[in-house]
Amino acid sequence: MNIEERIRHQDALSQKLLMDNGELSSQEITDYYIQKIKQYNSKLNAVVHTMFEDASITSERANTHTGTLAGLPFLMKDLNQVKEYPVSSGSKMMQGYIANEDDIYVERYKKAGLVFVGKTNTPEFGFLPTTDPRYLGPARNPWSLSLSAGGSSGGSAAAVASGMIPFAHGSDGGGSIRIPASCCGVFGLKPSRGRGPYGIYMNDFAVSHALTRSVRDSAALLDVIKGKGVYEGYPSFGEDDLFLNEVYKQPRTLKVAISPDWNHQVTISEENRAALYNTVTLLKELGHDVSYETPEFDFFQFAKDFITVWIGSGSVIIKHMGLLAGTIPGDENLEPLSYDVYMKGMSLTALEYEEARVRLQLTGKKVLAFHENYDILVTPVLNGLPAEVGAFDNQKDAEEDMFDTMLNYVSFTQLANVTGQPSMSVPLYWTETNIPIGVQFTGRVGDEKKLFQLAAQLEGKQPWIHRYDEIDLMNT
Repeated sequence: MNIEERIRHQDALSQKLLMDNGELSSQEITDYYIQKIKQYNSKLNAVVHTMFEDASITSERANTHTGTLAGLPFLMKDLNQVKEYPVSSGSKMMQGYIANEDDIYVERYKKAGLVFVGKTNTPEFGFLPTTDPRYLGPARNPWSLSLSAGGSSGGSAAAVASGMIPFAHGSDGGGSIRIPASCCGVFGLKPSRGRGPYGIYMNDFAVSHALTRSVRDSAALLDVIKGKGVYEGYPSFGEDDLFLNEVYKQPRTLKVAISPDWNHQVTISEENRAALYNTVTLLKELGHDVSYETPEFDFFQFAKDFITVWIGSGSVIIKHMGLLAGTIPGDENLEPLSYDVYMKGMSLTALEYEEARVRLQLTGKKVLAFHENYDILVTPVLNGLPAEVGAFDNQKDAEEDMFDTMLNYVSFTQLANVTGQPSMSVPLYWTETNIPIGVQFTGRVGDEKKLFQLAAQLEGKQPWIHRYDEIDLMNT
């Protein structure tokens, strides 16, 4: 039996077991995935920087008995700094910039013994729900190359779904883990704010975690990065319990609220509605208490306020990244939408920003109060199917275009970033044309345990790992 036959249907932790039993080495598994990247990346453009030479050396020296994930290959999203490698952030403005240190997440992944083999594609500065940067080209969806892999962790999701890596890093400031997870049919969980190190940008909306093929792989990776960063002034959650243990526990009967369209404030496609109905059936069969209820909030005002904060924060990111790279932001090295974010952010008043931030917090309080009565809120991830590659190329007005995107394409993910709740996209549905549609589950702040328990229960009821066999890039 060759290595492909041995690991093709195995998640990362099963591959780790093969290492621990001496059946395969870290170097053999790493070399296998390096060859997969070489084989498929020309079609998907999921990996934008490779680390093959260092990966081979690291895997050869790996002590696979030092941790739950030690010796497994891994991809890092190209918004994060990996020492001595480029940080392009999908932008021409960052051309030539090389990181001189690892960021805190990279440090934690390396400490866990993961073997870095490359960095994954992202839209410019992670701003869009598709991964179509002009500088490095689009990441394509392995289920249909004409479709986007989603954003902003699109490269990671495409790599995991296509079998170029067992799992990969992602980050999420408005849905950027859950959107590509839905588009590519993988599992993607956004942790609670404070579960890991706080980000200093985007009003603390953004958190890091991963895209995986199995629920337990996600839990194991969260165990690696959980815990506050150094010198942080905000509280964090406890680190004692292992999330990996939670996936083997059955959840109690959960009170689940279903909201298809925020009380008719937005519209969703028939395919997404079918995915939601299918999920309702699964939940009821598993014995959960399901009802159609929606937290009361003004979606249109919420969207406008979210965009205001996003523009202000995004402008600061562009300015600071320019300072880091020694480059002056301008319309010649930024995409039109990013340039508009940069310019509008500089003219945004403190009053406008603070009013928007306060209104978002008031909306968040309403939503958190809703969860006093419900363990889980279930919604779509996207309003429709994954966008075509290039669908967002002509966007240039930050306020108008981003509002249109929130109203018509991705209306459901940003709320959990504002409230700080954990939220996940679970691959429970495929269309008749074999395009995956994820369903979003949002839990109470700090209650990732319940989400992992439920996700594992759903995975057991309706497994999805065999679906990846249906991706055929060799003949596409």
